[in-house]
This record gives sequence, C-alpha cells and structure tokens, in this order.
Amino acid sequence: MNTSRDIYSGIAGLWKKYTVLAWLGACLLLQIDSYSQVLQLQRYEREQKSSNDYYHNVISLKEEGLILFRERDKYKGGNRLWELSLLDTALQEKKVVDIEVKERYKMIGYEVVSGGIYLLYRTGETNKNDFELIFVKFNSDEITRSSIKPDLDFKVTHFSRAGDSFAFGGYVNNEPTIFLYELPTGLIKVVPGFFQKDTELVDLRTNQNQTFNSVLVDRGSKGERSLIFRTFNSSGEMLLEDKVPIEERVTLQTGITSTLEREELMVFGTWGEKNSKQSTGFFALPIDPFGDQKIQRIDFGSLKHYVDYLNPKRAARIKEQAKDAAAAKEIPNFINYVMPFKVTEYKDGYLLLAEAYSPSSSINPYYSSPYYYNPYSYGPYGFNPYFPGNYYPGMSRLYRPYPYTTNSKSADEIKTNESVVVAFDANGNVMWDQSFKLEEVKLASVEQASDFCIVRNKLSIVYKKESELKVKSIVLLTDESQEMTEKVKTNDPVDEIRSEKDYEGGVRQWYNNTFYVWGYQTIRNVTKEDRVRDVFYINKVQIH
Repeated sequence: MNTSRDIYSGIAGLWKKYTVLAWLGACLLLQIDSYSQVLQLQRYEREQKSSNDYYHNVISLKEEGLILFRERDKYKGGNRLWELSLLDTALQEKKVVDIEVKERYKMIGYEVVSGGIYLLYRTGETNKNDFELIFVKFNSDEITRSSIKPDLDFKVTHFSRAGDSFAFGGYVNNEPTIFLYELPTGLIKVVPGFFQKDTELVDLRTNQNQTFNSVLVDRGSKGERSLIFRTFNSSGEMLLEDKVPIEERVTLQTGITSTLEREELMVFGTWGEKNSKQSTGFFALPIDPFGDQKIQRIDFGSLKHYVDYLNPKRAARIKEQAKDAAAAKEIPNFINYVMPFKVTEYKDGYLLLAEAYSPSSSINPYYSSPYYYNPYSYGPYGFNPYFPGNYYPGMSRLYRPYPYTTNSKSADEIKTNESVVVAFDANGNVMWDQSFKLEEVKLASVEQASDFCIVRNKLSIVYKKESELKVKSIVLLTDESQEMTEKVKTNDPVDEIRSEKDYEGGVRQWYNNTFYVWGYQTIRNVTKEDRVRDVFYINKVQIH
C-alpha cells in the first residue's frame, strides 16, 4: 500500500524530471536561436548597356514587392522618359511604365501609397520653381499630374502625404516653413506657427492615422532653447504641442519621430556638446504636453556595445572615462560622426538604427547630403534628417541629388565604420544595445549602409561589402553572437563575378526576416557568346 511519503516522493521525482526536460528544451531553443543561416532565394538581373541608365532607387512595398525607377537616355515628343518597374516578392517583373517628363524637371522626392506611387519633380533649377506631382497607379495605365505653385522662394527639405494632403517642409529666407497641398481641391495652405529665426525643422513625418508630426529645434546662441513637437491633422490644424527645454550646455543635432504604431509619441536622435559638429550620444523624448518630462540623454561610452568596433584598450578607456564623467556630472570626451536612419516600433518599445562614419576631408555638401537643403549645418555634410520612414503605405523621402554614375577612385568618400541598434522603452530608457563593425563601407554620401531584423529574441544586422553579404546575429537573452560572410549568388553557377561597382547598391530589410540586396556587377561566363556582361541585380535574402 502506497504511503503519503511514497506519493510525495513520486511527485517530486516527476517534477524534477519535468524541470530537467524544460531546462534542456530551453537550452536547445537557445542553441537553435544562436545558429543562423543565410538563404539567397531569388535573383533579378538586367543587363546594363549604358552608364546613363542607372537605377536611381529600389523601393520596398513590403509584401507587395519592389519598385525600381530610373531616368532613361531616351526621349518622346521632346520629353525625357523615366522608367518605373514593378516586381513581385519572387522578383518577377509585373509591370513596366514609361513616364514622360520635361527635360528641365528635376526629381526631388517620392511617396509610396497603397496601390501606387507619387513622384515629385521641380520644374527647374531654382527654389522659385514650381512642383509637378505625378501619380502612377499600379493596377492600371493611369498616370495623373498635378501642378503645385506655392509662389514662394522655397527650399524643400521634407515631403510627406497625410490623408488627402501633401505636407512640404523647408525654408523661406532661412526660416522653417510647412505648407499643405490638398489633392482634391488643388488648394495650397501655409501651416501657421513656423517662420521662426534661428530654428531648424529637423523632422516632418506622417503617422499611421494620417496626422503628421513636426519637430523644431532652437539653434539660437542666446537665451533658453527648446525642442518644439507638434502634431497636425491633414488640414493643417494643430492637435498637440509639446515644448521641452534643451539643457544650456548641449545641442540636439538630429531627430526622428515615431509614427503611432504604438500608443506613445516619441522623438529620438543624437546630441552633442553645444557648437560641436560631432555627437556625444543618443537622446529619447517621450511626448507629453501635460507633463514636465526631460530629454533622456545617454552618451556612447555608457552603452554596452557602441565602442566594440574600436581597439579594445581604447574602448575600455572610453567606458571608464564615461563613468567618471557621469559621477562628476560632466559631458564625456568621446565624440563621433553618427547618423540615425530609422526608428522601428515593436512590441517591447522602439529600435533606433544608426551608423558611425568617417567623413572626407573635402566635399561639396550639396552633392554629399541625402537631403536637399539646410541652413544649419551640424557636421561637414549638414543635417536635416529627413529619413525615410520604414513603413508602408505612406513611405516617402527626398531624392538624393548627387550623380549616380561616378566610379572614379578620386571621388570623395564616406567610410561607414559601424552599425548600431539601440532599444528604448516607452519612457525613453535604454533597454539594450548591439553593434556590428563594418569593414569601411565606402559611399558617395551619408547614406544608410546596413539594416536589421528582429525575430523572437534574435537580432540580425546585415550589410554588403562589394559582392559579399556580412551578417551578425545576436541572441538577446544571452548576448551570444555569430558572424557570417556569404558571396552574393548569381543565377548561373558558371558565372564569375569580376567586379562590383563602387558607391552603388546596398541592402535593406524588406519584410519580416527578408532583405533585398542590389548593386552593379561585371560578370564573366565562358559558356556564353558575350562572355563579359555588366548587370544590375537584386537578390532576395532571408536570415534564419
């Protein structure tokens, strides 16, 4: 007959076995998560016949595919032809559209919406010229054109659709200005509350509910300075304003707003010592017009992994000096050229992607900046961080104005040294950070060189170095990491990649754990009649 002690002993034994099995299962899951695999699933390839026909952009439509567009060296009726190609997620060409554009018109922006894309052109070289807005519908041959005449000497820096209106941000007489163009009526409305001296418009971004945010930063040298955050509806009526003081000894250099995928509104960016052209760290600001919140600042040396790309001894000294500066309530010495590129909202908070870079000693700022104009230049390239939101529908950016055909070794270069991802909670506190040392990726301007995805508890950071994919995967629970290098694959195993064009191409997160990689290659194949060919390519890549 079983006694209560026997029963208890049996239950305890079963519980022990269950605990061991659960522990083994957790260890197995961590081992599976720590192992990563790179799959190159499909490749799109088009032979490149002319250096004048380079693709200007590869634009993500998330699960609906990709858009390519380029300016052709072809004309029709005196107008230059622009070609827009629509690819599905298997990189199969679904549609090609030729768009007639007047020769003097300059491409300055685009906006992706559900079912189509808007292309923004300026009708001449000066800031007094008008705009033409062209809408291309994906499921038909319909192309519509709208003429926008603001009647202003307007230097454009931002362009985004909000509801049935387009918001244009920029400067008139070096003072920030926003005007709205209403699509249904064609009316133009100047949004009140701007035109302030010594003030920079650092961001203008559309929210998921079709309202839009603006961020102004006071650049004055005297008196109290503030960051001013505002949210407007699509008619330009202000719904919210939050004015937050900036500490006297620091300056806020860049800013990116969240877009209401989560409930909170936030601003993230870089900060530095007042009048410094380099950054000291990142900041986060929760928006609360009824509270007395402060700008949360963290310096690079206080982050766990930011300085990992440096010599270990130097990195240790930077971290130690950061601790000493924090204890003395001083600003640390370590500074960096850093550009934040995007904010991703996810279930646990916010993820900020930024990159550290080394600037060229001399460069024309117009042709190096990915932005159009900014009278307040922090750093050698000027900031006005209009960064493309990584959401769809409603994804937009300004078209970068530098040439695409340079391949000269003497061309000015930006060397990107590191990619960093920082996670913030809803209060602006840093939860964790991770980084990936980049092997001096050379670009012709301050452009995004890397991207990332996060699946379960694993973060993967990806970039392209010539014809190689570089991947670092980190298990966030254990901080274990794995680095991999994969050759960019071609369709034919006999193909030999002879070279990859400098300053062109890149990698972007497409959707979930899927990325797209693109560039220009010279390929040799001894089995074909034309043994050597130049191609534009896109590879679909998944990280598991």
